[in-house]
Amino acid sequence: MSNSNNNQPDWLSPEEYQMIIAPSLKVAAELAASRGDPTLFKDMASMLCLIHMVSRLRDYYVDEWGVMGTMSSDTSLQKAPEAACMMVLTEGNVDKAEVVTMVSSLNRGYDMLMDAGITEACDVDIKRAWEAMKKNEAEQFMALLEQSAKKFVMALDGWEKARHG
Repeated sequence: MSNSNNNQPDWLSPEEYQMIIAPSLKVAAELAASRGDPTLFKDMASMLCLIHMVSRLRDYYVDEWGVMGTMSSDTSLQKAPEAACMMVLTEGNVDKAEVVTMVSSLNRGYDMLMDAGITEACDVDIKRAWEAMKKNEAEQFMALLEQSAKKFVMALDGWEKARHG
């Protein structure tokens, strides 16, 4: 993933991008690679994990820093998980017509996961990661985010097996 600023969604501030999107993209891409897929968008579990990390970090950000009034618009922040997916798909040279379909499939899949309530274990780590970031503990933040991602896909794989088993 290139970290060039011309690739980031223009509706989030650079600070929000660096706090919410960039670390989630990095962790999700590494997760996909560790699962044998060098291209993030081809690994559904890692893409769902990306949506989850961006959603949770965004929620903490909105809850805790929204009062400062320097935040991007609610709409922009609400669309952050979807925009992160679109960035990955665009960078993967996915056909524009397919991007919309893929994003809506990911959203449906993510809604099913939320309904199944499988994210508890990883949510604890995301919350701890957020706390580390607030203390400027960048390494700890990334380590906890990576740990949460691993727990997310383990829970997802377990849930899939139970559904199809």
